[in-house]
Amino acid sequence: MKKMIKVSIGPLMLVTILWGCSGNPTERHNSESSGFLDCPDTPNCVSSLAKNPKYKVEPFKLKKDPETSWDIVEKTVGSMPRTKIVSTSSSDIHAECKSMIFRFVDDLTLHLTPSNGIIDIRSASRTGYSDFGVNRHRVENLRKKLQQKDIIE
Repeated sequence: MKKMIKVSIGPLMLVTILWGCSGNPTERHNSESSGFLDCPDTPNCVSSLAKNPKYKVEPFKLKKDPETSWDIVEKTVGSMPRTKIVSTSSSDIHAECKSMIFRFVDDLTLHLTPSNGIIDIRSASRTGYSDFGVNRHRVENLRKKLQQKDIIE
C-alpha cells in the first residue's frame, strides 16, 4: 500500500514568493554622482529624481550651512525607528529601514549637493510589489522632523 505524504503548501508558497522578491541592495544603486537608480514601475519606491510623477517626492532644500546641517540630517536619520545607517560620507547617507512585523528591509538613500544645498532622497523596498505608502510616509516624516529642527525649508 502506498503512503501518502501530506505537504502544507502555504509555507512553501510563502518561502518561494519571498525568495523570488528578495532584492540585492547593490542592484538598487548605480555609480552616477547621486548614486540613485530610478524607481521601478512598482508602487514601492519614491525618489526626488524619479522620472514617473507617481513616485516623485520633492528634494530637501537646506536652510543653513551644508556641513553643519548634514551632521544633523545624519543624526536624524539614525534616530528613526528600526533604522540603521550602513554608510555615510560628506555627501551620502545609506540606511536600512526594517518593517515592524515582517522585518523587510527598505533602502533609504540621501545625497547632498553642497553647492546648492539640495538633498536628493530615495526610499525603496527591496522586496514585494506594493509598500502601502510606507516609503513615501518615511520620506515625509523625515522631512517634517528636519523642518521642525529648522534644517530644511
